[in-house]
Amino acid sequence: MGSTSRHEMELQRKVKEELKSATDPVDKIRLTALSRGPGGIKHIGLVFRNMDDDGSKSISFSEFRKGVSDIGCQLTKEELEQAFKVFDRDQSGEVDYDEFLLKLRGDCLNPKREKFVQRAFEKLDKDKSGNITVEDLHGVYDVTQHPKVVSGEWTEDEALGAFLANFDDPQNKDDTVTKEEFFSYYAGISASIDNDAYFALMMENAWKLNEKPRNNKPGDYKSKNKTRAPQKDLMDSFGKRTQRTNFGRSGSDLKCSMQVEERKNGSFNRNI
Repeated sequence: MGSTSRHEMELQRKVKEELKSATDPVDKIRLTALSRGPGGIKHIGLVFRNMDDDGSKSISFSEFRKGVSDIGCQLTKEELEQAFKVFDRDQSGEVDYDEFLLKLRGDCLNPKREKFVQRAFEKLDKDKSGNITVEDLHGVYDVTQHPKVVSGEWTEDEALGAFLANFDDPQNKDDTVTKEEFFSYYAGISASIDNDAYFALMMENAWKLNEKPRNNKPGDYKSKNKTRAPQKDLMDSFGKRTQRTNFGRSGSDLKCSMQVEERKNGSFNRNI
């Protein structure tokens, strides 16, 4: 499920407002990354990964300073040192690359939401390889109604590959999406959504998390799609809203459940 234009616009609005008053240097880095859109966290990960010439998966202070500057975040020397100390938990003088991304993602993707992203990733990663490929998407994501598939311009595999490109590293498109890329992408989507219940509902219906996966075998996908009726999805393969989806709960039931959650836990509204 790609980001919708509505989510992108909402994210841009919130980032612009929060950057005006941001004083914490870590917040400034995160907000600057998100100013690039839902894929901003993924982009900053790419910037720092490219600096790791020796494959150590660690970032020195000089690399950190250059990376922050490369994404367009202007911090003073004091702010850079303050931010670096936050990421350098063991005070070793280097920042672990994975922990750096985890911190940035964690500020956008709380544990409750992370569980839904994990469920979606596990459903898509059918062969449990830790990566999502076109073959994994067969029988899980339906692109038969994509205009270019209907017109014959694209095969279903080509449409699935284009869909994966939403999550893939733009500098290294290999039709394979890692768990890091998938979670970083949804961290950006999450940042544009204030309500945990809405985020959960979006993930459940976009990825049909409450449905049992079909056990399609390689080569079966096209023949089965010719005979069965088209599925109704919340989003098309590029994230635009399509036909209405049966959420499995009526609007009143959803509203009621959200009110119950709010009474239990307080307002779901939260800063990015």
